[in-house]
Amino acid sequence: NTLQIAESRILELTKQNADLKNVNDILQKSNEQAISYLQKLTPQPFLQLIEIHLAESCNLNCFSCSHFSQLAPNEMPNIQFYEKEIKRLSEITNGLVGRFHLMGGEPLLNPNCKDFFAITRKYFPNSAIWLVTNGILLTKQETSFWESCKNNRIEIHPTKYPIKVDWNLIKAKCESYGIPLKFFNNENVVKTSIKFILEPKGNIDAYNSFIKCGMANNCVQLRDGKLYPCNIAANIEFFNQRFNQNLQVMDSDFIDIYKAKDYTEILQFLAKPIPFCRYCNVAKWRSIGEWKTSKKEIGEYLE
Repeated sequence: NTLQIAESRILELTKQNADLKNVNDILQKSNEQAISYLQKLTPQPFLQLIEIHLAESCNLNCFSCSHFSQLAPNEMPNIQFYEKEIKRLSEITNGLVGRFHLMGGEPLLNPNCKDFFAITRKYFPNSAIWLVTNGILLTKQETSFWESCKNNRIEIHPTKYPIKVDWNLIKAKCESYGIPLKFFNNENVVKTSIKFILEPKGNIDAYNSFIKCGMANNCVQLRDGKLYPCNIAANIEFFNQRFNQNLQVMDSDFIDIYKAKDYTEILQFLAKPIPFCRYCNVAKWRSIGEWKTSKKEIGEYLE
């Protein structure tokens, strides 16, 4: 009887321990979620990251791209306008930006890519500058490109897709020039496509969309002299044009760097929901389990 009582007690304690572990896991997850929400709504001390397109279109055309690059025309920024923009950004931020992602689209579609490196470094001598690329065109770059990467301390951060790219050749080239090469999504992880669900009627709770969005107040995008808290609002025009939609971008969806009075105003603006958040059904964004190319159909963005 004593043995049976002991065994019963052990089983009871084991169950209680498992229950406590489950409760602890739930509390930990809830705490992490609360911290994430708080970070979204707290102005950053300075901008940790700014994304900039060096080309709008792409040579991969991914399914449901959040930058809408597969729908975008073959356009690139004017380099004189770009320098004016970066100079103003440097003035209002006092040169304090953690990191730039020079990307797209596919940035290497821009034949003057290296010149944008030099301008960005000129006005932001202390920031990290990453070239975010799919890597397809890296093996075709001339010596001047690699020298610009080296001289301007550019880090190359490719995203690894399930496509044929000579990574060994690229690694050797980067090593010979002393250029950091770090895979954007981990060398051992192959990219999968995410379906970004939009609601053209704009009837989603904007606050909930903002606090649950991985891009909001994180993937800040500079476009045409304006800072957006995410890349979807910044590039929705390509979706609208392709599918004859009208997901509206209003003046309250961005902050103009030429009109902002100081850095604090910018940081405070980016830490709050924008009207455009009502179009994003963030709760239903999901991986489709594989990477695939786009058919350029509106269904890629609808439930």
